[in-house]
Amino acid sequence: MAALNQALVLALESNPKESYVVAAETLLRLLDNIIREPQNVKYRTVRIDNPSIREKLLAVDGMKQLMLAIGFIEANGTLTIPSNVLLANLRRYREFIHERKELIKNPPKRTGKSEPEMVLQPSGSSATVKQPQQQAQQKQPPVIKSSRPFLARIEFPRVVQGNNSLLRQLELLSDQVMQYEDELLLASAKNLIPIDTLTARAKSKLTQWKRLLETNPRPEQTTKEPSEEDLLLEELTAWFRADFFTWVNALPCTVCANESTQLVRSMVEDGVRVEIYRCCGQLRHFYRYNDVEKLLQTRRGRCGEWANCFTFLCRCLGYDARYVFSTGDHVWTEVWSERRQRWIHVDPCENVLDAPLMYEHGWHKEITYVFGFARDDVQDVSFRYTNDHQRLLQRRRQAGACPEQDLLDAIWKLRTKRRAGLSCTPERVSFLRKRTIDECLELLGNAGRVPSAAEREGRSSGSLEWRLQRGEQQVNTRYMFIPTEEEVQAKQFNIRYCCATDCYERFLKGASNRVNERITETSSGWESRQYVSRNIFRKEEHDWKIVYLARTEGTDEATIEWNFDFSVQGLRVKQIELCFGQETYEGAKVELYYIKSDGSQSQALSSLCECGKFTLQARLSGGKSWQHAQLFRQSKSASDEYPFEMNIVLM
Repeated sequence: MAALNQALVLALESNPKESYVVAAETLLRLLDNIIREPQNVKYRTVRIDNPSIREKLLAVDGMKQLMLAIGFIEANGTLTIPSNVLLANLRRYREFIHERKELIKNPPKRTGKSEPEMVLQPSGSSATVKQPQQQAQQKQPPVIKSSRPFLARIEFPRVVQGNNSLLRQLELLSDQVMQYEDELLLASAKNLIPIDTLTARAKSKLTQWKRLLETNPRPEQTTKEPSEEDLLLEELTAWFRADFFTWVNALPCTVCANESTQLVRSMVEDGVRVEIYRCCGQLRHFYRYNDVEKLLQTRRGRCGEWANCFTFLCRCLGYDARYVFSTGDHVWTEVWSERRQRWIHVDPCENVLDAPLMYEHGWHKEITYVFGFARDDVQDVSFRYTNDHQRLLQRRRQAGACPEQDLLDAIWKLRTKRRAGLSCTPERVSFLRKRTIDECLELLGNAGRVPSAAEREGRSSGSLEWRLQRGEQQVNTRYMFIPTEEEVQAKQFNIRYCCATDCYERFLKGASNRVNERITETSSGWESRQYVSRNIFRKEEHDWKIVYLARTEGTDEATIEWNFDFSVQGLRVKQIELCFGQETYEGAKVELYYIKSDGSQSQALSSLCECGKFTLQARLSGGKSWQHAQLFRQSKSASDEYPFEMNIVLM
């Protein structure tokens, strides 16, 4: 049964009381009609352009999002509850909405008397009697509220001139983090954090640390005993990932429960980017909020929403925190540690702290630009996230996104803008300048640093399919083609791949080749029979009905390898034929290399003759876009065509 999203119900209470009550009662009537007559189709659908629905129901901020969470589907100007949505789930929402509406409409009177009071229980349970002491102990869920609308919180005069897209984005992000400084929002959101529980855990860890150092002192180690604040940050990160926020790859289908629904389009609605997913003929909307007030209510999203909300919660606890943006399409957080006197990398999506090289060495991303944005600072922190500074600078020159001097000037202007807006004291400005100098020295010292074991780990957030499509995890299938007994006896090896069906076939030729061929093995998935690949995914162009393998978006190069070993049975290649479909555009390249067991490589297929073990490697690079180098392009309907086929006669 789907979980009851209480946060969206509670979010309605931030609306004016009168409009909230009218909207809640309207929604309750809709739900009551469906629950009372579930087979009556007319009760399951409401038209969005109906004046009563538009003015009484949907005019309330957050109502549409709640209705979609309940199970309503938006299609053709209507909101409809599908027939297979469980009535039990509708009843749970109905009871909770009714309970909250009654509490807002008729708040309990505080008479000071000690008589017991009847209290409604959620989820349809019977009323119970609670004593006044119990009433005092029961806390109402906090109402999240800011003092100003989102756009007003992030509206500042521009100081970076020109139309350079990178510099304009930096100013936008620098302004956006100022939404965290709303005092009312900070105060109300702090109540969401189980601070007593997290603090108790941090203190327990600190006690364990001290006992460990007392019983097993290691003076040769330079690692400092952690502070309670650093340990509290660890607990906050773990709680945020496990209990507070939810990762969304795609909105699951409410009809068939498919979690890999198809993204059909994106649009902007009231300044918010909306992703629209389709399955079973129904559409669902996923709102990609930048407003942290909204995120505290929905508590779901991908890395952008996670880092945005987590950085804000760090500010709620008084941490000096940065929102960190990378042009490699990922965002995270940095928190200043007083104990360590440096910034600590924190990725709430992964529940990982202080492992900045993991994106380069674990996720195999190429680091080009990484920036940290705080309320009174902006910093280029790219050197923290790579240990190969020369290659980083080379990538920047090749990308040509922005001259380095222009970038430095923009960062200086943004720093000045932030500090002037906060009216920083001379002491604070002096501290910030010294910290910036110390950080620059620290970043320079990062060159050549050996990554830790944690920094070699791949990504864990998001589904495997989603991670592989983004090229953020090297695919180490490590599959090796070794001849079967039948292939040894026939002295032949044949493999082919159809991109349309995304399937490999291993087969034996008959006397008349394909006329009498026999398929001996099939395997689904382009990665199932590869050895290793990097930055490769299978692209489906739904409009053109074309499929192919390409490098992932945002990457400059990609590789894929297949490994063959006939030497186990003492066999070698006598004759080899290869069909390897490839398409290139706008100067892109696909290069094939044949690598022998001794490490030597050649681009001549004939070099494999008399070879017992080899690797076929394809390298994709160049072009003006990621899709300009393609492998195995074919129509989605071409299920009997094989753009990749290798035929080997063995000896």
